[in-house]
Amino acid sequence: MKIIFFGTPDIALKSIQTLYYEDVEILAVVTQPDKAVGRKQILSPPPVKELAEKLRIKVLQPKNSKELYNQIKDYKADFFIVFAYGMIMPKKILQLPKYGAINIHTSLLPKYRGASPIQQAILNGDNESGISIMKMDEEMDHGDIYIVKRIPIEEKDTGESLSIKLSELSGRILTQTLVDIKENFLTPIPQPHNKASYCKKISKEDAKISFKKTAKEINNMIKAYTPWPGTYFEHKEKKIKILEADIDENKKMLEETFKIEDNKLLIGTFKGVLIPKTVQLEGKTPTNIKNFLNGYAKLFE
Repeated sequence: MKIIFFGTPDIALKSIQTLYYEDVEILAVVTQPDKAVGRKQILSPPPVKELAEKLRIKVLQPKNSKELYNQIKDYKADFFIVFAYGMIMPKKILQLPKYGAINIHTSLLPKYRGASPIQQAILNGDNESGISIMKMDEEMDHGDIYIVKRIPIEEKDTGESLSIKLSELSGRILTQTLVDIKENFLTPIPQPHNKASYCKKISKEDAKISFKKTAKEINNMIKAYTPWPGTYFEHKEKKIKILEADIDENKKMLEETFKIEDNKLLIGTFKGVLIPKTVQLEGKTPTNIKNFLNGYAKLFE
């Protein structure tokens, strides 16, 4: 099979690697343009570009759909494979490949269409997530479904760990799914659109803690927003990230109050108490709560 792969972040890497070592010819990889990152705003390539260059696969980085069409219209691809690429494609692009454009989405569609399905599943305390492979149409995550694979969300899962699991899952099922589509073993089934839900692109402000939420909701935020953007609160003009925490849903304290007890920091919420385990003061390195309190206990007096 001949394919063009569209993707940008780390989560797409396992699928590229799998296809590369299977009986698949990757004609090109399409990814977002390089962008400035970090405090120093250093121009950096997307992870997908870095991998493609190591594998000596042609890389295309169009700035818009018009450029994209002009760059790929003459390829004779069997499939376009799209995984977290970051651009809505018009119909004339989707019609180019022989067997269609296939999207890999990290949710159990039609649940969590949009930009942050992994984080949303953890935020909502879901028990499972998964991979949906669909035939793309012009609407976002709207196309008919070829296959859905489910995995449990474990108590300790974070946005990072669940992303890794779903990346590996997509790598395991992708090649055989393409074969089954090509051989007409799979028939796409329309989504029940009336059951669709949506999730937005995450901003840093989304990760700011309100202690008017419950301890469980805040702990879900901490897990969902690991590693980025990192959940934080502000106290006495200090910005403090909470990287890991426990909760006590039965203990009672007033909202937004703090207590140090047995080398632990207890924080009152709408329901229950949040007990940070690993924290990071802005401009400092992460540390366990005991070491943090050795230097900053006065903040909570």
